[in-house]
Amino acid sequence: MVGIVQPMIIPVNNHGFDVVTYEGTNIAGLQIPHSLAKTPEMIWTKNRDATEHWSVYHKGLNGGTNPEQYALRLDTTAAEIDADGWWNDTAPTATAFTVGNSGNTNGFEMSMIAMLFASVDGISKVGSYTGNGTSQTITTGFQPRFLLIKKYSTSGPARGWFVLDTTRGWGSGNDNYIEINSNAAQLSHDFGAPTSTGFTITSGDGYNGSGAGYLYYAHA
Repeated sequence: MVGIVQPMIIPVNNHGFDVVTYEGTNIAGLQIPHSLAKTPEMIWTKNRDATEHWSVYHKGLNGGTNPEQYALRLDTTAAEIDADGWWNDTAPTATAFTVGNSGNTNGFEMSMIAMLFASVDGISKVGSYTGNGTSQTITTGFQPRFLLIKKYSTSGPARGWFVLDTTRGWGSGNDNYIEINSNAAQLSHDFGAPTSTGFTITSGDGYNGSGAGYLYYAHA
């Protein structure tokens, strides 16, 4: 019978981030309570007992239309996939998120962990944009110090999860970046720069290709 799991909820902070651990049942429709106090806009889950992909929900998937029917893998460069077994095609709410019967998000009697993100005015922003192939400015409402970008679109080549931060020189021209999906050392490239209300991005298929869809998470 489908039920609501009673997880161990680890309070992290009240700044748009929560961590939840739970035991999977492999039963579609399992609801996982959380203490984010708002609807998660991005979720990362990992099966801690098995070799499974990191699963990612983001409100911008599929252009923002029914994003709960899609998913990304944090440990690969792959574009979005139709993944009804991951989130049970059910949108998260301010009190819980729902998983399907995939081992990525709901392995039978396996220890799972989920990290939940939401936008907080002046602190964090979960968003998306369409590339224009030249340059553009993205508004977050604050000056970010950390930025994560992923091309989710299936058009053109797949791209990685780019991580930029001001500690390592984001905004200094040739920006040092790393990719979450890779074990490679950091590389340098001019992605753009943070502004007082967001960030600029230059031209590049991995983060601003014409007509392609991109997700991001920014933090002050």
